[in-house]
Amino acid sequence: MKALVYRSGRMVAEDVPDLEPGPGEVLLKVRYCGICGSDVHLLSRGIFFQGSIAGHEVAAEVASAGPGVSGWQLGDPVVVTGGKTCGQCEYCRSGRPHLCERPQEGFGFGRRPGGYAQWLVADQETLLHVPPALDLAHAALAEPLSVALHAVDLSEIEAGQAAVVTGAGPIGLLIIEVLKSRGVRPIIVSEPAPARRALAARLGVDRAVDPMTEDLAEAVRTATRRGAYAVFETSGTPAAAQSGIGLLRPAGVLMAVGSSEASYSFSSLLLVARELRVQGSFGGGGRMPAALDMLAAGKVQAAAIITRVASLAEGDACMRELHDSPAQGKVLIDPWLPF
Repeated sequence: MKALVYRSGRMVAEDVPDLEPGPGEVLLKVRYCGICGSDVHLLSRGIFFQGSIAGHEVAAEVASAGPGVSGWQLGDPVVVTGGKTCGQCEYCRSGRPHLCERPQEGFGFGRRPGGYAQWLVADQETLLHVPPALDLAHAALAEPLSVALHAVDLSEIEAGQAAVVTGAGPIGLLIIEVLKSRGVRPIIVSEPAPARRALAARLGVDRAVDPMTEDLAEAVRTATRRGAYAVFETSGTPAAAQSGIGLLRPAGVLMAVGSSEASYSFSSLLLVARELRVQGSFGGGGRMPAALDMLAAGKVQAAAIITRVASLAEGDACMRELHDSPAQGKVLIDPWLPF
């Protein structure tokens, strides 16, 4: 089969051995795999395993099943939720399986082959049925949309409260869609890249700000009386997080959705005096079923957010472009496109 393989600092499209499903596993024909910002970051740092196949935002079709598999038929459209969890620890029992104390290795993050390939083997319990009317390209947004849903849920924001989103990459754009679906207004987006800022505006935000030439704090003051209830920091830029604290109203929350190795620093006086909250958000929090429902209901402008579908041979160039000069929304890999 053909796959996108990490070789000495590059993603190379090449032939690799075919896969066979083992007990409890399903062989999937990958239709689309989204390029995640984490993959872009890992490639830029050169810390993938040599010979590994990344990719975890997968929409696929069931091709065959290993021994002991039940409930899945040839051609079933599916998305994959990731690695198996123990189901027994405190976090699994409390509905937070993404924080499992004893998770098994998920696909696409280490030595287990991921979705930048024509075929993928996945554990049957990690599969979810895709609603019949949902386009598989749009279904590939289910994993990043679950990340957006999890962040918005953790923020506890309500209809009529103001939000700021810093960064209009795919996660930022999907957070915008979740906020809109819940009646959050106004929504103010800060994004320096013109193409992404324009895309956020097309999605229907109340204000799209260029932080390089405009005063974001003034824009927030103009649009709100007391500041934003929540700032969703998706860019992973320390400066954006640090300035975001000052955009909050009393009892507001800074949602750290993007990540960085760099340290963030905040005024403890500001945090205490305004009773502000800084909340991290990791992964999708088990919200992929809700994400599929939202996509199937047409509550996400998926066709606008997906701005490019690329071949395996274009994968390395796409990732470098997303790192060096981000202008696209979500980029999908179609492993069956000709080289």
